[in-house]
Amino acid sequence: MTKKLPVMEVPLEDGKHALRRIKRDGILDPDREVTPIGGKLLIPVTKGGNGYSDKLPIKNRVPSPYENIVAHVDIPKKLIPLLPTRWERIGKVLLLKLAPELLPYKGIIGRCYAKNIGMDTVALQGDILGRTRKPEIEIIYGTETETVHLENDVEFKLDVAKIMFSSGNIDERIRMSKVDTDGEIVIDMFAGIGYFSLPMAVHGTPERIYSLEINPVAHGYLQENCRINNVENVVKPVLGDNRDFSCEEPADRVVMGYLHDTWKYLYKAFEFLNDEGIIHYHTLVKEGEIEVGLREQLADCGIDDFSILKLKNIKSYAPHVYHVVADVKIG
Repeated sequence: MTKKLPVMEVPLEDGKHALRRIKRDGILDPDREVTPIGGKLLIPVTKGGNGYSDKLPIKNRVPSPYENIVAHVDIPKKLIPLLPTRWERIGKVLLLKLAPELLPYKGIIGRCYAKNIGMDTVALQGDILGRTRKPEIEIIYGTETETVHLENDVEFKLDVAKIMFSSGNIDERIRMSKVDTDGEIVIDMFAGIGYFSLPMAVHGTPERIYSLEINPVAHGYLQENCRINNVENVVKPVLGDNRDFSCEEPADRVVMGYLHDTWKYLYKAFEFLNDEGIIHYHTLVKEGEIEVGLREQLADCGIDDFSILKLKNIKSYAPHVYHVVADVKIG
């Protein structure tokens, strides 16, 4: 006899609202199909519901990469709950963080993650060091650390052993690709390999973007990425300290995609704008003091004629400290 399982039975016209509520409550059964029957919608639930049914078809569900990893990794069973459920994919390189108990099995784990996620190289992720933002990594599977990462129709070539790339900032890179830069002069003060310069150039219509970068390795990849994305006529890579750069034309927009002591460079951004324009200002602020702290940073740098057009919380950086970006209109 087929076992009857719980369902939520609702009129068809109420189905969309009911399904949204059930998903929100986390009780939708992922293994059975939502099915209309006789003017009603039967929604499979793991508990509760207002009836039972054996008429809902079972989904032909493909196991997730993590489920395959758990099923095939050759480590002691008691350690399996410690396996990372999240990771960072950069092109064909996978970055992981492992609990200390898993480190004796890091080679086995690296091979299993590479096979089931489809990666060429797996590495352990460490700290980001110094002014040039050099990452610490340890390769546990494969050898190649240079890769091409495709995101939002933009190609970023980099070596993950030499250059930082944060997938956590993807929403901001996509947002910057949609900013109206038509005919503008833009200065990207901390350009890296083109994190923000490339999306703006590929998807927008700025007249020119000056991309300033102090790290020669990042600058080299920035130049190559301009060629790869066919934006050499728009993006002008400049190697050196942005405080030493003199622009012959006033900028309409300045991007400050840097987190440590960013306020020390505000005077230079103000100088680039010639007292009028927009700054995309990234900084770190304490929880509960985001807007107040931001206004204090701007005022302390002598910028008093400004308004905050948009304030976005990008991600948690440390306990009670957040990485935020403010779109600040000057003048």
